[in-house]
Parts: sequence; structure tokens; C-alpha cells
Amino acid sequence: MVVSREQVLDSIREIIRTDLKFSGIEIGEDLELVGGGLGLDSLDLLMLVTGIEKRFGHKIQHKKLNRDTMGTVGRFADFAFAELSAAAK
Repeated sequence: MVVSREQVLDSIREIIRTDLKFSGIEIGEDLELVGGGLGLDSLDLLMLVTGIEKRFGHKIQHKKLNRDTMGTVGRFADFAFAELSAAAK
């Protein structure tokens, strides 16, 4: 399945709004997932990752998940898009 980065980003925003119950806030690419931004905990991050996995039918390599790949909404979108693109080849 070929997906665009925009589709991945839209899915991340949808998961944050619906699954994690952050409706009504602006979810920009610079928004931090952990810490001063959304303040997600490990369970929230797991729900975000598994939500992407379910939507796109691909298992993300959990050993690559860290502050660099999940620091902000945009960084996670880049990472998830790269993972999904590599799997489509």
C-alpha cells in the first residue's frame, strides 16, 4: 500500500483527537508528544503507534521508537511515513 506523508500525518492527528481524547486543540507538526506539549505517557504513545499500525497494516519497529522519532507530531509523521514507505518496496 502506497501512502503519502500527509495521509500519515492526518491519521496521527485523528488518533490524537479521537483515541487519545484531545479534541478541540490545534495539532501542529511542532507539537511535542511528551513533556510540555501533549504530555503523553507510555500507554498513550503505544496507542498512537498501534493506531498507525492498524490503519496502514504494517508493524512499526518498536526498537526504533525514541525521543528522536517521537519527539513531535511532525517527527513521528516522518518516521512512520519512512517505515511505511520502506515496507511498500
